[in-house]
Amino acid sequence: MEAEDSIIYKDIYRNAYFVLTGVLSVDDLIEYNGCVLPFEPYSKKNEIKEDVYNDIINHFIKTEEYEKCGDIKKIKDSVYNKINS
Repeated sequence: MEAEDSIIYKDIYRNAYFVLTGVLSVDDLIEYNGCVLPFEPYSKKNEIKEDVYNDIINHFIKTEEYEKCGDIKKIKDSVYNKINS
């Protein structure tokens, strides 16, 4: 069961990366592999909680995908710097 959970989490975070970076829209993602995300599928970037961004970043740190970490961090920083300004 643990291996299955690991695969599901990889899919969740990969899907989140695709949507947040604009590689795929939610609609494209639904057609591609269904739509499992760590946030509501049609959320705006500023509606996603900071903790969710941090979870996504931490996942990519664990998998040593540092470019993806940087991409998500830039998005998170742009969203939360505007909110906190």
